[in-house]
Amino acid sequence: TCNNHQAVNQANTSRGKLESTGIGGTACAWHGCFIPHSVVDFQKGERQVNMDYSFANAIQYNMSKITRIIHFYDINCAYMKKLRSHVKNSKFIDIPQDIQIVPGIGIWHVHGHRAECF
Repeated sequence: TCNNHQAVNQANTSRGKLESTGIGGTACAWHGCFIPHSVVDFQKGERQVNMDYSFANAIQYNMSKITRIIHFYDINCAYMKKLRSHVKNSKFIDIPQDIQIVPGIGIWHVHGHRAECF
């Protein structure tokens, strides 16, 4: 079925010999490019800690006078629940408290979510 992509489900099932299982990054929706210092390796699949690092680095770059960020992520409903606590408990990343983060889910993934996600 459409929501059961075997190629993706079985990708990297034997990760023992891989240094990286993929990459992630934060991109500017306006300009369509990755933000410097925001591309990360996934060492053990896509984990929130990797994307926390990517996002935190992205919002440190060229952000003077910006107070609101519109943040799209396929799993934003789950991701945003723990982002601030992840940042608070990390000595490696920081997100200014005064920045408003407006979460969204891209059109490709939004149809797989329930009303409770919003």
